[in-house]
Amino acid sequence: METNDNMTELEQMREQMNIFKSRLNEQQIINEQLVRNSMGGKMAWIKNFVWGEIILVPIFLLMFAPVFFNMGLSWWLFAFLVVGLVADVTGDFIINRIPKGQLLSGDLVETSQRLAKMKKQRAQWFIIGIIFVIIWFVWFCAELLMRSKVAIDASSHGALSYVVVGGAVVGAIIGVIVACLIFRKMQNTNNQIIDQINQITKEN
Repeated sequence: METNDNMTELEQMREQMNIFKSRLNEQQIINEQLVRNSMGGKMAWIKNFVWGEIILVPIFLLMFAPVFFNMGLSWWLFAFLVVGLVADVTGDFIINRIPKGQLLSGDLVETSQRLAKMKKQRAQWFIIGIIFVIIWFVWFCAELLMRSKVAIDASSHGALSYVVVGGAVVGAIIGVIVACLIFRKMQNTNNQIIDQINQITKEN
């Protein structure tokens, strides 16, 4: 009789343990799904930013072209700007692209590795972009200042060129600061997602 009671208690303990494991697995699945949904939400703003670049860059070039040539600057300088911006947008699109399925149902470890690789590539691309901006800006200022020296009316055209260069310097500084802030936010987004993935994989 005592043996039967012990067996019954043992079976009850096993059943409770199985129920506990089942609930734990369900909770882990729920946590993983919450993390996946969070990843998609956090990456959404980066995707929207890149699409914003794709839309706004052609508009900017079309608006800037008449002003550019009215200032008497060279076609080569403008062509260099076009090539640089197109390359920048293309690079951003390729580097920051991650399939939605990868976030929602892909292997979390592979996703973490892909996000880490994205961070590294983004940092390299950012440095290349800064180098391009410096080269283009120096070229732009040089052409503008050379034009001011050959201006017929130095008191008007020459002074205007210096004002434009001064405004361009201020604009370039603001632009670089904004770019750094956006870059930092993108990197932090990747870091947050990677940390979430690491936490989930440790629990599993």
